Amino acid sequence: MNLSVVNKKVYVVSDIHNDADRFKLLLEKINFSKDDILIVAGDIFDRGDQPVELYFEILKHPNIQVIQGNHDVWLAREIMEKYAGEKVGEYISYNTLSIMEQRMTAVDLLNLARWIKEKPYYINLDLEGRQYQIAHAQTYLTPERIWNKSRFYMGDGHYECFIRGMEENDKFISVVGHTATEDRKIWVSPSGKTIRIDCGAGYQKDGNLGAIRLNDMEEFYVKKLK
Repeated sequence: MNLSVVNKKVYVVSDIHNDADRFKLLLEKINFSKDDILIVAGDIFDRGDQPVELYFEILKHPNIQVIQGNHDVWLAREIMEKYAGEKVGEYISYNTLSIMEQRMTAVDLLNLARWIKEKPYYINLDLEGRQYQIAHAQTYLTPERIWNKSRFYMGDGHYECFIRGMEENDKFISVVGHTATEDRKIWVSPSGKTIRIDCGAGYQKDGNLGAIRLNDMEEFYVKKLK
């Protein structure tokens, strides 16, 4: 997906992992408005106990763009297997579907699965002339030529090098989540070409929900609620 933005604030967050309360606090903290854009770089679901609230909150905002994360893909596959009888690829089952089944009908769940599957694996963002590629785990220079696009959100054999800022290019700045940063803060490589924004909100006791405003690189954090 290609996105060109002028005269708008652009925020990126990832790895919310069902934490609707913290996500709503983050929206308040950044004073999110209809004139802004927020990109969620995958892993909306799993681990936390508020998947329905988080899903509905995201749906309320047409200016939130969503990228598929591996946990989102797994949830969609689980739903399609159980409710549509489809043969799906491998997935790991977490707590999200069992929670959602208490409040959502089969039709609602199938719509959710289709909603996930319609989302892009990456966004090529032109922000007032600055080029970014935003994906869940890893970016590539020529993604349209890659047959197995699951590599975007799962990471490939070079992933460990990538997250250390050892595989970068001059065409764009990479913004990714997927693996929590060591200090639970947003990490920018020495060159500034790799930005990691998973701050461990989903499962780390000391984890933050972190977001970055790409216009000026300001960082925003919401600590774990007690």
